Amino acid sequence: MKSRLPLVRYVILAVIVAAILSQLFRPALVAQWYWASALEKLDAGDNDAAVRLGEQALDWSGDSPQMHLRMAELLFRIERKEDAIALIEKSEDLLSDDPSDLARASYFLSRMGAHEKALTLTDQLIEKAKVDEFQLHSALNQRAYATALAWSDGADLPQESLDQALDDINQALQIYGIEASYLDTRGYLKHLAGDDQGALSDLNNAIPLFEAEILAYEDKEDIWETAKQASLQQMRGALGVLYHHRAETLQALDRSDDAKQDMQQAEKLGYSRQAGHW
Repeated sequence: MKSRLPLVRYVILAVIVAAILSQLFRPALVAQWYWASALEKLDAGDNDAAVRLGEQALDWSGDSPQMHLRMAELLFRIERKEDAIALIEKSEDLLSDDPSDLARASYFLSRMGAHEKALTLTDQLIEKAKVDEFQLHSALNQRAYATALAWSDGADLPQESLDQALDDINQALQIYGIEASYLDTRGYLKHLAGDDQGALSDLNNAIPLFEAEILAYEDKEDIWETAKQASLQQMRGALGVLYHHRAETLQALDRSDDAKQDMQQAEKLGYSRQAGHW
């Protein structure tokens, strides 16, 4: 009788291959592949190819809110601001389900100068925090910082919005405790309110705290190196924002030389509204 073992082996091999292919061609994985390719083209300066690949990533993502935000970011970076805003507006129903998406969309809209829309999303975030769908201290900081960015851009906001923002960030600090980014928010708001000495005190405390966080992260050994370097780049860019805020404050205090040093440090660390550090 002829052995059936080879046939069994072929069946097993076919099952394994099918399982591998099913994973390789999962829509989410295909979307990630297209997105990675889009970023490569963007870095290479081939904007048209980046947009085509980004649109394919969006198609494969199944209308993922996260991919909508990424695609809007890409469009903004190649100076297609109106298209980016339109994509965010089209995605509002998708974004409202996840508070983290609302937070990212709000900050992104602030960067694009759509401050009224950004603040509306932070109000939604506060409401979600009130029913325990998001951390209240984080939502308060989000609204406070969105207000600060609107004021720094010269948006037509009433004085009481600045007072409310200071109340928000003070409440956030009371709930959570001392945190570098929260001190930065309060310091920047104080600067915008004309309390530059108070602003400088907060920013002088925030910067070394944030630098210590970066040093601690650099020492971690249980993180994939590529991911670690990407995170460090983001953290350094965020630190650049703190230096930029302090530079503005120092300039207002007529300390031009110190302000220039901080501005140079901000640029060195990657401060850039267009690239996401603002």
